[in-house]
Amino acid sequence: MINKIIDILDSEGIEKFLITKKEKSSSELFFIGKKLDVRRSKSIIDYNVTVYRDIEKDNTKLRGSAGVGIFPSMTDGEIREKLKEAYFAAQFAANPFYELVSGSGLEIIDNSVERRSAEEAVRTMAKALYSVDNDKEAFINSAEIFAENEATRIVNSDGVDVSFNKFSLNGEFVTQCKTEEDVELHYSFEYDHVNEKALAEKAAEGIRAAKDRSVAKRCLESGSYDIILSGSELATILSYYTDKSNSAYIYAHYSDYEVGTKTQGDDVKGEKLNITCLATQPYSDEGIKMEDLRLVEDGVLKTIHGGNRFAQYLGIKPTGSYEKIRLEAGSESLEDMKKKPCLQAVKFSDFQMDAFTGHFGGEIRLAYLFDGEKTLKVTGGSINGIITKAHTNFVFSKERYEDSKYEGPLAVRIENVAVAGSV
Repeated sequence: MINKIIDILDSEGIEKFLITKKEKSSSELFFIGKKLDVRRSKSIIDYNVTVYRDIEKDNTKLRGSAGVGIFPSMTDGEIREKLKEAYFAAQFAANPFYELVSGSGLEIIDNSVERRSAEEAVRTMAKALYSVDNDKEAFINSAEIFAENEATRIVNSDGVDVSFNKFSLNGEFVTQCKTEEDVELHYSFEYDHVNEKALAEKAAEGIRAAKDRSVAKRCLESGSYDIILSGSELATILSYYTDKSNSAYIYAHYSDYEVGTKTQGDDVKGEKLNITCLATQPYSDEGIKMEDLRLVEDGVLKTIHGGNRFAQYLGIKPTGSYEKIRLEAGSESLEDMKKKPCLQAVKFSDFQMDAFTGHFGGEIRLAYLFDGEKTLKVTGGSINGIITKAHTNFVFSKERYEDSKYEGPLAVRIENVAVAGSV
């Protein structure tokens, strides 16, 4: 099919292109309670073609692009029409000129970290999920588990021809408790390999949280608190630094970061950041060869990362777009973090980090308020922090956490964060 697409492109005089083939096999399980309700498997092949068109405007060379999906069931005539439509549209999406990624021909990389089939993977993870569902008061209400093996081939007009594999596993589950208040809590998960231990721990945490949320009180007062965030919320906080150091953000003047920027400012009282971008696939979607990249070292930005076009505009080496980061281990145990008064928020309705404004926060579904002697289970209210004030006093935990986007300390303690109360 790729050769057919190239032949049609050539016959239409379309010289610059990028073709991506994705062959996916997936398996899905849907549960109601502990009962398997639906089992589904599918295999699909699809192609995405981006065509490029060079134009000149006011004596300036520009390059436009447009993409189109191609399916194996399409006839030659249908493919030709789709490509012609895309090439016509490309002239209306012109940007400052840039070169495509260049390559040296065919390279096939066997980078699979997960050798199990998608079907075996979902069965294994379902067993791990329900292995902790044995509480008398709280339980897993429902669950969905998805696994996918994906074989990718990327070919462009400038010599790129690379093939590699990728595995993904994700899903969600709902925990419920009816002890005092009927409560349901929603959890999602995503891993790049079969991680039974991580999912079992998340499920146990979800069951425990449902029990605690059922009896939690709306008694949180407004004020400034030392807070503890963990897991996916910590990963969300760290997205501020990957966004701000992305070439697209910098080119658009959304960020003033440059190599050497002190990402936490000049007066860091807590732990300094050490962040590495992890290459979860050997080549980017544009065909850029990817490798682990040191992003921040002792709080100082070491590199700017991003795709091909914006890197060329900035005059830097393109690195590709990264999906996962690693933060070096922290200095304090989670138990030691909780010895001083603090608010440990463990479940939010929706926790967000705004890289433009630096604001982070969300509505609290469940938190534990420690006053130094006793612990209160609380619900309601919201956290409203500003990263440029918060990151001078980060303290990270020794305990670790991992999912498909983040690997690093489980928790962070942040001083003096504004909290809107529930009373």
